[in-house]
Amino acid sequence: MQLGCSTILFGGFPLETALKGIKQAGYTAIELCAIPGMADHLSADGGADDYRDVRRSIADLGLTVESIGASTNLLDPERRARFVRLIKAAAILGAPAITTGSGGVSDDEQSYRAVVATIGELARTAAGEGVKLSIKPHVRAAVYSTPTALRFMADVDRNWVGLNYDASHLWRANETPEESLKSLGPYLATARIRDAVSREPGGPGPIDQQIPGNGAMNLRAIARELGALPGLRYTVLEIVGTKGSAVEEVQRVVDTSCQRMKELFE
Repeated sequence: MQLGCSTILFGGFPLETALKGIKQAGYTAIELCAIPGMADHLSADGGADDYRDVRRSIADLGLTVESIGASTNLLDPERRARFVRLIKAAAILGAPAITTGSGGVSDDEQSYRAVVATIGELARTAAGEGVKLSIKPHVRAAVYSTPTALRFMADVDRNWVGLNYDASHLWRANETPEESLKSLGPYLATARIRDAVSREPGGPGPIDQQIPGNGAMNLRAIARELGALPGLRYTVLEIVGTKGSAVEEVQRVVDTSCQRMKELFE
């Protein structure tokens, strides 16, 4: 298993700072975020030459783009149009996947059907670009748990739609995440890792509790299950709440997490 880091941790800094910090910590891959307000490291309105320049800058540091992080509400027409532009950007950048939540609301059949229809349309665009949609089961969204994720995967084109597994969201859905992997594993396109203590849906908790090993989740068992999945090449650190922190503090979190992840996947 190779280790990656989302640029969301460096959301308050330019992409150059994020890349250097991630490389310095020892990761080999990135989730390149294009999330306004959180980590806007990739414009949805660039040209092909712009994206090739970004791809070159990343490759020059010996890093790989594991995915484009584009979390948004796909049911909003303007945001969906932006997402389509990012799918095309992902293809130029050589990213095999683009990540987001499903959108919609939990336990609402009409909302769920709208999500499936929307992602079905986007999957056709993604197929044309050779980029896979990776959908995170997310607290409060239409797809938020193991049962809803399994239903979702039965309703979409699995050639071009997969799951972005984040155990902390299933933890907050009061599941045992390492057990969920036994059924969700075959559908994973990408994987994220962070720790958590609270099972409340509001958020994963303070930054330090999200550092692997500092929470209450059984990350050793989760890492074991992820490591056994054929075809899953990367597990990517995704910690939220660091925007506004000094760069030295972000680097501490990134460095500590990388060491913990290496220990987990040994």
